[in-house]
Amino acid sequence: MRKNLLFVIFFLNGCFLFSQKSENDNFYLKKLYTFTNINNDSILFYAKKLKRSKINCNVLRAINFEAKAHYQKENFNLAVDKSLDVIRSIKDKTDNCYKFNKLTALNRLFWVYKNQNKYQKAFKVALERKEITESLDEKNDIYNLSILSVYHNLATIKSVMGYYRESRLILKDALPKLPKIYQNLTQNNYYPNSDQGDYFLKLNQSSTLNLIGESYLESANENNLEELDSASLYFKKAFEVAKTFSPPHKDSEAAYQIRKVGVLIAKKKFKEALNLIQKFDNNSKILHIEQNVNELKAICFYELKNSDSAIYYSKKYLNYQKRNITPKQKSAIIYDVLASQYYKNKQIDSAFKYSELTVLAVKTLNQSKSKVNKSYYLHDFKNVEALNKILISKNKSTKISFITYAALLLIITFFITFFFYRKSKKTTLKFDEISNQIQNTQVQEKTAYNLNVVLENKILSGIQELEKSTDYLDASFNINVLAKKINTNTSYLSYTINKIKNKSFKQYITELKIEYLIQQLKIDKNYKKYTIKYLAEEIGYTSASAFTRAFKKHKGIIPSEFIKSLSEET
Repeated sequence: MRKNLLFVIFFLNGCFLFSQKSENDNFYLKKLYTFTNINNDSILFYAKKLKRSKINCNVLRAINFEAKAHYQKENFNLAVDKSLDVIRSIKDKTDNCYKFNKLTALNRLFWVYKNQNKYQKAFKVALERKEITESLDEKNDIYNLSILSVYHNLATIKSVMGYYRESRLILKDALPKLPKIYQNLTQNNYYPNSDQGDYFLKLNQSSTLNLIGESYLESANENNLEELDSASLYFKKAFEVAKTFSPPHKDSEAAYQIRKVGVLIAKKKFKEALNLIQKFDNNSKILHIEQNVNELKAICFYELKNSDSAIYYSKKYLNYQKRNITPKQKSAIIYDVLASQYYKNKQIDSAFKYSELTVLAVKTLNQSKSKVNKSYYLHDFKNVEALNKILISKNKSTKISFITYAALLLIITFFITFFFYRKSKKTTLKFDEISNQIQNTQVQEKTAYNLNVVLENKILSGIQELEKSTDYLDASFNINVLAKKINTNTSYLSYTINKIKNKSFKQYITELKIEYLIQQLKIDKNYKKYTIKYLAEEIGYTSASAFTRAFKKHKGIIPSEFIKSLSEET
């Protein structure tokens, strides 16, 4: 089962809600529920039959099933059209029959928008679902299930925005509530088939467990194997649940193996990951995971220095994208693989082409809070920036004009400057709204955490420790050294310094160095006797001229004149 097909949340408009049913309607509904996650063509067949019903609610339910089938076939535009048809048909009708159909249609829209990286739309849909759920006449198990569904949506958005711990708290809080709710629904004969309560319970348990696993995977970094182990644990738990489906899902094992490959790649075990991919490669088309295989193989072959295979599977991935309407969030990764590989092959024109596409793709995706920059695969944006700088420096080997290079460099510079700032500001605004909404629901988080604040505090503590030390005076000191010491990544460190100190990392360290030297000049008279070269080396500069430029930029005066002014004061 593919990653974006696992989030089938709480079918709220089940046939249990309606007392008026024709015999044929009841038969078609049973068939639809039977095939709901098994055979999309059968769903479309029986949905077409149900659309002939004389009961309007059943007609709408049939359209919702059509939307589901199209979604599972990755026909996202059709899924959206069908869902919007249901919403338009309902308009302002307020009885529960129509509310549940609208909730189902909105849930489908949520997952389509999420998979298309339209996170703002997805967020609005989740809030609309919450409002409708709270307007339900009875606060019963159906209501509780619907609220958990809304929280499932919000947890997903939180994870997208980087609030991984908050996301996990919501999901872990919801998980133990599911068995009791589904048990009550089954006992009250709310499902057309007696065993479907157990089926939907398992479906949502596996979905929730996988979401928790993905959150751990996405929040892990190179220095945090514990979170990667947690991801593996939850993926395994989800698979153990999925194995008990009756009838079994033919793609459950492949979906689990793909997640295992993701963890192996995050651990940089590329050969092991590739060996695992080979086990289900032959059935990738049948299981609808061909794109997953293409992407993972491209990454592994690149890291294993198999140039031809890396390019082959990258191109295969992009060719598939041209033929199919599918989410484009992984394209940036593949573009970057191609750019890096072509550069290594000294094919500068091709390298520049795909490097430019990477920059544009990442910029576009980031506008919708894309997770690409936090991907657990190959590269983040700093790799793109570095590669582009290298390519631009090789302009003698390429026919691309200087104007094109300059334009791209401006794009990169602009993007880097505002990337983390915009991300932080928009994320904070959105999740202030979410926090306010959550406080008014029956399901409450045990503790409110803001992951960005936690990370920021950890980084700030590291910065304070740095300022108390003289580590920054070492000539080999750089952002990588500090990030490793704080146990974070350079992107978060750079962003935090920019936010708190209102300056770049380089500006910040330069200021620390020069202010340290100024203090020494004031308290130790011997420093005034040292040469400029010696003073430069004392604070980590290997070049007297570079030190002089930095000093003048910071103080508006060259070092020798500054020292002279100190002497005059005394």
